[in-house]
Amino acid sequence: MDLENLSQLQTEAVNPHTVHIDRMSTLDMCTVINSEDGMIAQSIVPWLPLIADAIDALAPRVRRGGRVIYVGAGTSGRSVGLF
Repeated sequence: MDLENLSQLQTEAVNPHTVHIDRMSTLDMCTVINSEDGMIAQSIVPWLPLIADAIDALAPRVRRGGRVIYVGAGTSGRSVGLF
């Protein structure tokens, strides 16, 4: 994916639940963010076998002195439906 097509990524989509997060009370903002974050765990379930395979492939390399470099970014409340 090139830079011109990044807007097509689901992670860049507007989350309708957080469109007006800047106008919410602090408690409402925290509640919405917590609710959205809570949806992530279930969205990961189908990917658990692939995650386990990656861990199994990486573990021996790390034991031999290799490194895992993990890079991520995200906006809480916008990450729903990543998968």
